[in-house]
Amino acid sequence: MGPVLQYQLQSLTPEDRASWDARIEKFESVQLFHRQAWLDYLAKSRGVSICQYAIREAGRTVGYFSGGILRKGPFRILGSPLKGWGTNHMGPVVNRDFNGQAFLEAIDELARAENIAVVELANPALASEAMIRLGYGLINQPTYVVELAGLDEAAVLARIDKKDLSTMRKGRRMGLTVVSTDDVSIVDEYYDQWMATMTRKGLFPPYGRQVARMLFEHLQPKGMLLALRVLSPTGETIATGLFPHDDKTIYFWAGASRRGARLYSPNDLMQWTVIEWALENRLSAYDMNGDGMFKKKFGGVFQQQQRWRKFYSARARLALAGYARYHAARMKISASWARYRSKSNDQLH
Repeated sequence: MGPVLQYQLQSLTPEDRASWDARIEKFESVQLFHRQAWLDYLAKSRGVSICQYAIREAGRTVGYFSGGILRKGPFRILGSPLKGWGTNHMGPVVNRDFNGQAFLEAIDELARAENIAVVELANPALASEAMIRLGYGLINQPTYVVELAGLDEAAVLARIDKKDLSTMRKGRRMGLTVVSTDDVSIVDEYYDQWMATMTRKGLFPPYGRQVARMLFEHLQPKGMLLALRVLSPTGETIATGLFPHDDKTIYFWAGASRRGARLYSPNDLMQWTVIEWALENRLSAYDMNGDGMFKKKFGGVFQQQQRWRKFYSARARLALAGYARYHAARMKISASWARYRSKSNDQLH
């Protein structure tokens, strides 16, 4: 039996943090959500304290780890990432010789030292067997991923049903155009369209306008956000979308359309435009961030991406379950009020 590997998480100095992107670039598992621009966005939009560590083993650095610390009452929660952050993956930035169990044991040590009550992790490098063995519970995140690596447009189109192809092409036949923009005003266009839909359905928005604005302001100047407008034949914006990306994968973060635009099927055209853009820029995948019939039709593969949560005290488990019930009740009341206002406005008009 070989020696037992031990990892330590060494907090980075401010000077080390300044070169974060250069430090993580050489590792195989690095993704958009590990990069400094995304961490800065999370700190600003979610009010969390970002932590960044080197993963050390026998005097050498075998990877890096980042996350955000959030406090709920007396409990400190480490999210890498937390559900609700609009962040698909974080966790360790490592190579394939990474030892998952040694990393999780280092997380346990960190939790004890920093009085952390709950840890959430999401990263494909973390094997299910080790997560379960060390006390993590699984939360599945269904999504459709359109694989693009090594394919051309014809090969991607061949995976899409003819009826759905016709709907995707309908917008262009009817005179729609899709344009990318670096103008921050698209955030307000998107949010107004989205809120109109949420109100009509009696739903309460899980994030405010400023979150979408911060996403744009942190990522777009770095070339990490594709922002699209779908224009009607008369030049009006009838649909909008925000799509973060790195040089491997593009993600569906947000999209909305005007109620009267359904005739044109602008959302279908916008999604296909994202796929075209990803092919042109040699990306390997488009993660549509969720499931459902609409997302299924673009030729993606259904995946159950995994998020893991560990409680370090029974009190934290009970308290956070109570908070979740309270939050759900508030959302239900707010949704009922939104439905009432929507009906009242319809009657007035």
